[in-house]
Amino acid sequence: MIFSWQNDLWTQLLGQPERIPHALLLAGPTGGGKTAFAQSLAARLLCETATGLNEACGTCPSCNWFQTGNHPDFRLIEPGSDESEDSETDSEAASTKKKSEQIRIHQIRALDDYLAIGTHRQGARIIIIRPAEAMNPATANSLLKALEEPSSTTLFLLITNSKRRLLPTILSRCQVLNFEKPPATAALEWLGQSDARHAQHLLAHAGGMPLAAMDEDGDWDRLETFFSDLARIEHSGPVAIAGRWESWLKENKDGEAALQRRTLVIWMQKWVFDLVSMKVCGRTLFHAHKLQELRAAAGRASLNALIDCYNDLLRIRAVSQHPLNPRLFLEDMLSRYARAALSGR
Repeated sequence: MIFSWQNDLWTQLLGQPERIPHALLLAGPTGGGKTAFAQSLAARLLCETATGLNEACGTCPSCNWFQTGNHPDFRLIEPGSDESEDSETDSEAASTKKKSEQIRIHQIRALDDYLAIGTHRQGARIIIIRPAEAMNPATANSLLKALEEPSSTTLFLLITNSKRRLLPTILSRCQVLNFEKPPATAALEWLGQSDARHAQHLLAHAGGMPLAAMDEDGDWDRLETFFSDLARIEHSGPVAIAGRWESWLKENKDGEAALQRRTLVIWMQKWVFDLVSMKVCGRTLFHAHKLQELRAAAGRASLNALIDCYNDLLRIRAVSQHPLNPRLFLEDMLSRYARAALSGR
């Protein structure tokens, strides 16, 4: 499905389908629906009955294959997508092995044979690569040949959350579709239809990105505890809070725990950012419903210490998904925050 805030982009492409280029780069911040749009576009172009601006019919043989992940003219390339065979041959080892965070060069090279033959349904062939920034320079260069010598029936859809991390040679061979932050009214309407609790607060915390806000809907109670912990850190202390947060991480599998660690760092970055904003201009961006707590916390902190803490969090975020002792990781991060939060006393 496409979302209401994507209608103009959909019309731009499907209004003149014969002018769709061989490579599109869908670029924009996380949580705006780029992947859903790419999947919908792929399904529509492979559909055997849909016409005009209509989405895929969902019932033809092509749609049935697409929905089950078995369409012969569709490929999805993402980190870890080449590990399924390993899981079949050694399921126990695969379950404990951390999923790769990179798209590997052999995943791209495998497209050579795939592109050398004609399409199975005499129609389009679609290749989605996400996130495109997960390709290292060698992998990205391996893709260039396919982008330079495209088949008239092949469409590459590259999805990125960070366009600046892509090689200029990749950018120059793609037409960029920019997915901007949706209008707040459209985002709130969609969240309301999706039965999200506290939609307005979630949307603010997610930086205005509705799908990211929806992902946090189930974490609302945990978010409230998180905010309370940071606002009252002088009472609870970093060690006690780290113990509580560590219990959250233990609820997840190993790979998911690493993602949750990163999420906690991002949440803290947003909190510290709003403390800096409160000190500088008396306003917040992510936590409008926590003005009283932020105002009190900002009064106990010095601006320079908060800025230093934010810079520390940038470095911590870069290593948050590495194998680390979770308790020590959390205690260190919270101790740095505590020093900054109480620096103005």
